[in-house]
Amino acid sequence: MDNLTIRRAAYSDVERIVELRLLSQEHAEKSNPLIWRITEEGKKLLKQKVENDLADSNIHVLLAEADGEIIGYVQGEVTRRSDHTPTTVGHVSLMYVVKKFRRKGVGRRLMKELCKFFNSNKAEDLTVRYIIGNKEAEGFWRKLGFESIITTSSTYPRELDFKLNVLVS
Repeated sequence: MDNLTIRRAAYSDVERIVELRLLSQEHAEKSNPLIWRITEEGKKLLKQKVENDLADSNIHVLLAEADGEIIGYVQGEVTRRSDHTPTTVGHVSLMYVVKKFRRKGVGRRLMKELCKFFNSNKAEDLTVRYIIGNKEAEGFWRKLGFESIITTSSTYPRELDFKLNVLVS
């Protein structure tokens, strides 16, 4: 996209970032109905969460704009720890591109800019989490060289209790 601009998010962008985060959640829920869902209380708290993220120096939020319209965003965070190696890790926390702008290089441009933040913080490793069943995300991250190394699995306590009772009996 020739008219694409990537810029750092500002407090004046909070409302649009909240909209995009809710669209991202909706997309994730459609991709996999088993994921955790945001509650009404969570929606009310989201604006404050976004404002807090923008104020945090370890978090970097970038926006993609086309013709003055914010069409996507990415959020990255750097964590440091002395008890593991690598000691400095960049996490791609959130990413969303409006559907009609996908597969046009927007995500790659967002990531290219986010990598500057990770590099300036000397990140030694990069991680991302995405929902199983989100085919767009799976393909996108795989093309960028991300490989699955940890699986997070979920069950309901009553189902586990049932299976444990059946297996033990």
